[in-house]
Amino acid sequence: MPKRIAWQDTALGIDDPIADAVLDRMKSYEITKSNTMACTMCSDVEPHKMRYRLMECNSQMCESASEFAFGWRGKMVTCLKNDEVSIYTVGEHTTQASSPKRKKLTSSQQAFCRDLAEHHLRPMRIRHAMARKFDTLLEDLPALST
Repeated sequence: MPKRIAWQDTALGIDDPIADAVLDRMKSYEITKSNTMACTMCSDVEPHKMRYRLMECNSQMCESASEFAFGWRGKMVTCLKNDEVSIYTVGEHTTQASSPKRKKLTSSQQAFCRDLAEHHLRPMRIRHAMARKFDTLLEDLPALST
């Protein structure tokens, strides 16, 4: 049987936008698992789902400073009914220096992109529409990826 992980509370029962701000302050990470399961974090009696995400450090600075696997891991649990988020961490980064952050979309930009994608718009058109709507330069948006 696997060892039990001693997760440390980072943020408990916070709203989605606040959780985005907490995650933005963290070093670069990669989501390794993302599953939905029955919710166990809120006291709502009606059965519903929660999203369980496991994260690992993918900082280039940590990778270059150590020849072993990264020590930092994170867990984010989100109630899909109440949009309540809890974030836990375990372990430490090999170095405190941060890697350059990649450009990320805000949650409102992501919702806008999803809405346009439902109408079968091409990625370049979505990108240009997003630049117009949110009054940003194309250089400030993340690059298109396949």
